[in-house]
Amino acid sequence: MLPDPDIFELAKQQLTDYDAHHPGLISAHGASFLSVAQAYALQLEVARLRQARGERLAGFKVGCVSEAIRRQFGLDRAVFGHVWASEIYPDGAVLDSTRFEGLAIEGEFAFRLAEDIPSADALADEPGRFLASAEALIELHNYVFRTQPPTAQELVANNALHTGVVTSAEMRSPWQPALLLDEQISVLRNGELLGTATGQSLPGGPLGSLLQLTEHLAVHGIQLKRGQLVLTGSPLPLYRVSPGDHVQVRSSRLPSVQMMVK
Repeated sequence: MLPDPDIFELAKQQLTDYDAHHPGLISAHGASFLSVAQAYALQLEVARLRQARGERLAGFKVGCVSEAIRRQFGLDRAVFGHVWASEIYPDGAVLDSTRFEGLAIEGEFAFRLAEDIPSADALADEPGRFLASAEALIELHNYVFRTQPPTAQELVANNALHTGVVTSAEMRSPWQPALLLDEQISVLRNGELLGTATGQSLPGGPLGSLLQLTEHLAVHGIQLKRGQLVLTGSPLPLYRVSPGDHVQVRSSRLPSVQMMVK
């Protein structure tokens, strides 16, 4: 059995390193000192510290669900993380690459919630009741692993690599969530098509990711709330970007979103 680490002290160090744009340094000598459960405890403690200093929780993310991402990371489990209001950028944002480490992006589907979700069963019974809108967006990542091969512990403790989103000002009603199964999403960098996929690349589609998240959060006594943003995981790989790059995420029926890197 692993010894109990000092989660509070680790969380303080994790947040200090994140603020300095060098995330995850606590894993520089490996993350095997943490179990996956302890890694989530660490992530939740970092979230508590961020809220205590005045940051607003905007929602949550699901990651590592599609085969494309699992092959890229060499991992076999979904992970979950927090989304912060201070890291939501508008369509057309110009991002400073020095504020990230190993900046990379994903194109993915997201939901805005119309009501609090009391349970996964309630969501499964009436999904349309809980979803206010759907959108395609750009997720931002600090794409850096301090250990090789990557571990679930490091990924979880580092908030699933998440460091922000670029969202469209225009969102669409989610119709019926099942329609996102056939919705195409494409990622372009400097006009070059990097990849195209549909919501079917996610097990159970985007709604399946939301159900997984609801169940996972319930274990920690957390309930998804009205107005929160939920990122459902990328059906495509993670793509690195560099200064001068223009990134666009297009969808067949949802508004496009774009960003620049300087």
